[in-house]
Amino acid sequence: MYTGIALYGTEQVSPASALALGMTLFKHAALEVSSCGWNQYVQPGDHPGDHDLIESTLDALREKVAAQQINAFRLYSEKPGALPWSASFGVSTAEFGQFHHIDMQLPACGDMAALLRMVACEIHFDYGIAYHCDTVSKAYYYAAGENLVSVCGCENPVLFKRETPGRFRGAERYRRSMLRMIYPVNVVNRHHLAQPVMGMPLQTWIATTGAGDIEHLQNDLWLWTVSDARIAEVNQTLGEAGLLIAWKGGDATKTRKRLP
Repeated sequence: MYTGIALYGTEQVSPASALALGMTLFKHAALEVSSCGWNQYVQPGDHPGDHDLIESTLDALREKVAAQQINAFRLYSEKPGALPWSASFGVSTAEFGQFHHIDMQLPACGDMAALLRMVACEIHFDYGIAYHCDTVSKAYYYAAGENLVSVCGCENPVLFKRETPGRFRGAERYRRSMLRMIYPVNVVNRHHLAQPVMGMPLQTWIATTGAGDIEHLQNDLWLWTVSDARIAEVNQTLGEAGLLIAWKGGDATKTRKRLP
């Protein structure tokens, strides 16, 4: 099992701050950086926007970041038998067909809330989630809404991807007025908490119904943790209330049938 972390609305995070955060998180999780990579445009390329992945060392990445030559990159922790890697930390911008976000995948972390508390102390972002996947690849693709990966019942992954900027020119409502889905650990802002649910603000609804715990962090952010036992129920209620971007309807509390 793997833990995935995704942070959205990261335009204000400098490459140097992002690199420092990645190193801090790797150290906290007892991970070593085995390699790094960044995209670079091919000159001349066969088509506009053609680019290659440049694989290099941490020292080379630090030099590129210090010289302000790159804005997006990825750190890797690789181990024998772990494919395509054991852990990674990536920074994406509006270049190379992407959109501004930061993601991390690592072997299952018991205290995801602690990681997001640490992140909120280091950088500014609008919205964050932590989730579980059975493979590191799924955890990676889910952060950007790629490859139709879903982690929640009654989730339509296509709906989130359409909400992102870049080639989809989405409205990015997850930054203020909506949430992607509800996860074990969510970092939300005051705009999220003010959204109406059953005739009251989301923050009041959470406190009234016991739908998890809310903890004020900093930078206008709150940590909202939801127990695994309540995840489906909370998704059901907020999905029906129109607050979830990727909600596809149905009964999230029912176990999905699997083919033999």
